[in-house]
Parts: sequence; C-alpha cells; structure tokens
Amino acid sequence: MDITKFLNSKDIANYLRRIRYEFTPEQAMYVIHAAAEIPLAEKYAAYEELIEAYPDHALRERRQGVFKDQTVASFLRTYMERENALLDEFKRDGGDAVCTYDYFSKEDDAWCQDGYGQHLVYRNFSEALEDAQSENEDGDIEKIAVTKRYFSGRKLEATLLPDGTCLKLDELSGERDEAFLHAFDWMWVKIPTPFKFGDILAPVLPNKWGPRTSDGSVKGLIVLTDMETWGSKELKKNGFRNAEKPNYFRMEHNFAIRDRLIEKHEEYGDESDMILGGYYVEENEVCYDYMLGMDGYLSYERFRGELKGHDRMLRSVSNFLKGELELELLLKAHRLICAEEECRAKRSFLDLYNEEGLTLAGIRSKKAKEI
Repeated sequence: MDITKFLNSKDIANYLRRIRYEFTPEQAMYVIHAAAEIPLAEKYAAYEELIEAYPDHALRERRQGVFKDQTVASFLRTYMERENALLDEFKRDGGDAVCTYDYFSKEDDAWCQDGYGQHLVYRNFSEALEDAQSENEDGDIEKIAVTKRYFSGRKLEATLLPDGTCLKLDELSGERDEAFLHAFDWMWVKIPTPFKFGDILAPVLPNKWGPRTSDGSVKGLIVLTDMETWGSKELKKNGFRNAEKPNYFRMEHNFAIRDRLIEKHEEYGDESDMILGGYYVEENEVCYDYMLGMDGYLSYERFRGELKGHDRMLRSVSNFLKGELELELLLKAHRLICAEEECRAKRSFLDLYNEEGLTLAGIRSKKAKEI
C-alpha cells in the first residue's frame, strides 16, 4: 500500500517516495487518519490493509491511556466501529439538536458562513446539506462543514464533499472518547521532510477561521528556522552548532538536549508538539515564533507562488538566513516595502474622489490644454 498518497503535503510525499521511506505501523495509521482530502470509506479500506499486514503489532501506550493493551487490529476495528456509530448519530434526524453549515468557496479561496455571515439554523443534517447543495449550482463550493449543536452543549462537525461524501468527523465538545475517537490527537510521529533552514513554507490546509487579507498576502506563510522533529543530525545539517549553553539566534543548540526531547516526544508527545519555528509577517512587521503550524509539520509545502503585499519581506528574510543577502540591504528592503504598502493602502481610499478633485489636490497631474 502506498501510504504517501495520504499525506497532505505533496512535497513530503514526493520526497518520501524518492528515498523509499518505510513507515512504521503507527506512522501509517496517523498519516491515513490525518489525510484531509480522502473520504472516510477510503481511509477505512487502508486501515483494513494495515490490519492484514500488522494484525498483532502492539501499539505503544500513550498519555490518557491511549493504545493501552491494543494491537493494530484491535484498536482500528474498535475505532472504525465507534466512528461509524457517531456518524450514524450525526446524520440521524430528530433529537434535541439543530444544524448549521459553512462552505469553502473556490472563488474566494476561503471558508464562508451560510446566510451572508449569519448562520441559518436547520432542523437536521439532511436539511442543512440539501440547502448547501442547492447553493452550489455554479460548482463554487469545494467543501461543506455541517455542525450539529445539541441543546446540552455537545457539538459534532462533519466535513463533506459537495455530494455528501464524508471526509472527516469531529466531536468538538461534550463527552470525549480519548482512548479511541480522539486517540490520534495524542500521537506524535517523526517523519523525514525535504525542508531546510530558510525555506519559505505555506500551509496546505486553509485556516477555517483565519482573517482575510486585503493586500494579496497568503495566510500562514513562514520562513522555516526549526522543526520539532529535528534532532542533532538534522540540526547540524541545517547549519546549527552544538553548544552547552546555546544561543538560538547565533544558530546554536544543545544537541543532546534536543535528542532527549525527541525521545520524550516519542513517548509522551502529541499533535500539539508537531510544530515549526520561524518568521512570519503580522500586519507590517516580521515576527518570530517557535510554535507555528498547529496543523502539524506534515501539512506544509514549499511556497512557489508570487509573494505579495507585506509578505514580500519574507523573501529577504529567507535569503538573509541562507547567507545570500547582507543585513544592510535586508533593512533597506523592509523600509521600502513598508513604505510602498502604506502608499498603496492610502491610495485605495482615493476612489472616493473624482479626477478633478485629485488634480486640485496635487495627487494627479494636470493635463496640458489642447490648442
């Protein structure tokens, strides 16, 4: 079975195929589960192949008692049974619950709320899905997220294709079955990637509630400096030096401490530890954070598009970190980009005025009169 087809990142998938990487059963389980574009039915077929290949493989127990006394076969069989039961409940009409939906628009390249920003309320899942499908005559809707809200406070959400095929089911609140339905949340996997220090990366999955940008910037772009999966070998390869008392901004790490941290992650880590460190643009400033990429490092690809707006700063940051750009030009570039974007923003308000007014204000050049 080709596990790489379940990876959200094409860059990582292509790299692993190239190096002929062999997944452990735990890694294969996680990658299949995390696939954002593959229907549940296809994931279940892949789980069945894993069960056939590794029926008695004992899973390492993790926090919250996850995988305790479980094999690949016993866990996946129970997981599929319970997820199917939850999906049946989600689709069932009646009960003390109402439904709403959001949709991903191809034209807007963003998640949008039904009802022009005000959620319409439906009596059941069927009504919500039918209304969403009726709004998709032009084929603009790529995905639908139907949320079922119980009066008790419990909340379920299913991500669907326009034809109703289920891609993902989440229990967002209420009673959580940590040992099975939420077991994957407690996993941490270390899988090789082709990314290097200074690469500009973009998230593959759209941020559902992220703010829209007005200057053409891409949400979530980062200049990579570190990954939580980089041990001493990867750190050295990316230019870091070993130091007992490291200074990160001098490209120094304590290699032994990082290797011990990875050992701890292998035993106790969870999805929230599968993060990246790097620089990003916030408003008109370049910022640094070591806890970026909450969707996980496996959901990033190299950015190959055109940098626009303040995101243009990331190109100079990337080249500076790679040693290809001097500090003086980096600082001048940032001042120029900020000035250009401020000018562009101010000019956008001039549409309120006519040509005569702009000429009188000295913003437009006065044309010479014809003789």
